Amino acid sequence: MATLIKARTFSSVVDNRAQLSNSNFARLWSSDIGTTWNKIRIGFRISMTDSGGSMSSTPKFAFGISSGTSNIFMDATTTHWLGALSNMSIWTRTAGPPVQYTMNGAAGASIFAAKKINTTTTIGSALAGLSGSGTFIVTLRDATTANRGVIFLDITKGSPNFTLAVTIYPWANSSTDVSVAAYLTQLSIAVPSLPDHVNYEGTTATVAVDEATNGYFNAINIAWDRSDALIEISDIAVVRFS
Repeated sequence: MATLIKARTFSSVVDNRAQLSNSNFARLWSSDIGTTWNKIRIGFRISMTDSGGSMSSTPKFAFGISSGTSNIFMDATTTHWLGALSNMSIWTRTAGPPVQYTMNGAAGASIFAAKKINTTTTIGSALAGLSGSGTFIVTLRDATTANRGVIFLDITKGSPNFTLAVTIYPWANSSTDVSVAAYLTQLSIAVPSLPDHVNYEGTTATVAVDEATNGYFNAINIAWDRSDALIEISDIAVVRFS
């Protein structure tokens, strides 16, 4: 199915979202960022619709960067994609309110650094998973209520290893909404700070990348492979730090 635009209104403010239903999308970033950057951050606000039950069989949520806007992640072939990929066998539904989905499983890690070239997906080290107390932390909230979370993905170039780190809001069992003003304020700060944020700046993973061979990155690319619970993305942005 195609990715649609979904308008939701909270407190008289319209939030236009990309609604992913077993679909993907990519958006070119500004020529001011270009391809000669050293470190960038992609960010967005995120929520999820309610399917009525937990999801099994390892749902795949991918967010990262691509070379161009065709042949992207979740297409039959992918030119060049780098980012973060969920790899939990179960996403557990909690009735709430608000309804929430938490990436859950026997092993601690839930989101991994990854790349895809042509038909080959390479999954690297973990970027997020269990907190020190053993609480699963990667949680998405009910899209029909004002319970938007935030995900930031930082990518730093290397030769050949690129370094990835994520910041994820909110913690499990928190239902604080992130306003667009709060999100935009933190977007360009080196170490974001929001209530209930989990900062993974210290939990990094590296992936070997060859842009000259496989394609230079110039777009944000997000994908979700389920059509029962839909992921909704808004306020997509990219910041160049260097």
